[in-house]
Amino acid sequence: MFESPEGNSGPEKSPTDAVETEGSPLAIKDFEEALNRLEEIVRRLEAGDLPLEDAMRLFEEGMKLSAYCGSKLDEADRRVEILVRNSRGRLEAKPFTPGEGNDHE
Repeated sequence: MFESPEGNSGPEKSPTDAVETEGSPLAIKDFEEALNRLEEIVRRLEAGDLPLEDAMRLFEEGMKLSAYCGSKLDEADRRVEILVRNSRGRLEAKPFTPGEGNDHE
């Protein structure tokens, strides 16, 4: 477990919490930060005014950020649950599985 700035133990970090770019880790605090950086990279690449080496470097960083964001979305997907009423009328958490009759009846 990692200590947060407030001194509370935070969730355990996965190996994808540091994204390697150009031989050194890029410190990513969270999914939103990684996504914002990825969007910035896409804008710069789409502008088309970068030298080839800079464009290649940004493309590589973008691919790593994309993989990081994808892994975070996969983690979130595994954690999503819905509350359903059981036969006794009590709410219970069930894993959400798209397409398996999770409609609220």
